[in-house]
Amino acid sequence: MKKIVSLLFIALALPQIAFAWSGQGHSTIAHIAERHLTAKAKANIESYINGRSIVHYASWMDFNRTTPPFDVTNNWHVDYWTNDERTDADGKPLPPNSVREIKRIIGQMDDFRTLSDSLVNINIKFLVHLVGDMHCPVHIDFPLSRPVKVTIEGNREIKFHKMWDGYVIAHRHKGCSPIQLATEFDIYTPEQIAKVQEGDPDAWYAETVVAARRALDLMPDNKVLTAENYFNEAIVIAEDRMTVAGYRLAAILNSIFDK
Repeated sequence: MKKIVSLLFIALALPQIAFAWSGQGHSTIAHIAERHLTAKAKANIESYINGRSIVHYASWMDFNRTTPPFDVTNNWHVDYWTNDERTDADGKPLPPNSVREIKRIIGQMDDFRTLSDSLVNINIKFLVHLVGDMHCPVHIDFPLSRPVKVTIEGNREIKFHKMWDGYVIAHRHKGCSPIQLATEFDIYTPEQIAKVQEGDPDAWYAETVVAARRALDLMPDNKVLTAENYFNEAIVIAEDRMTVAGYRLAAILNSIFDK
C-alpha cells in the first residue's frame, strides 16, 4: 500500500515539471496575488474554494487539462501562432487561448453572486492559472520557437518551451519555495503596482509578445545556453513576468470580489 501511495504521489507531482512556470512558478504568482487581495475579496474568494488559499489551486488546470470534462481547456494555456498570426494555416481563428478565456470569465463574473457556487469555484481556478500562463513567454508560441531544442548544463538537450516552463526559474532559484520567491519578487512600490495593473488583458498580452520575442532573440546561434550568454538576461524577463502576473491577478480578483 505504501508503495502504491508513493507511486501515486509521484504521478501527481510530475505534471508540475511540464507546464508553464512549473508548480513553483504558478504558486509564486498566486502568493504574490494573495498578498495584494483586499480582506473582503479574500474572504469572498475563500468562501467559494472551501476556505483554501488560491495558492492551493495555482496548478489545478495543469492537473486537469486532459481529464473530462475539463479536457476542453487543454488549448487555453498556449496561444499558437502561424506565420506570426493567431490563425491556422487556413486562416481560421485558433482555439480559445488564455486572453480570450480571461476576458470571458471577467465578464461572466461581473455579478458573481448570481452564479452557481460551482461555476464561481471553477472560474476562480481558471483565473488563478490562466493569468500566469498569459504572462509566460513560451505561451506565445511562434512557429520559430516550436521545434527548437537547446542545450543546457553542458550536454542536456531540452525543448525550448519546456526549458522556459521551469528551468529558467530553477536555474537561479533552485530549492526556493514559492513563499520565498514571492517575498523576493514582491518589492514594487504602491505606485509601481498601480502602474502595472493599468490596462487590460489585451495590453498585458501584448507585453508578453514582446517578452516572447526577446526570449527567442537572446538565444545564441549554437543554442548552447549558459548563464553568461542567456540565463542572466532570461531570468530578468522571467522574474518580471511572474511579478506583474501576480499583481494583475490580484487586480482582477479584487475587481470581481471586493464588493
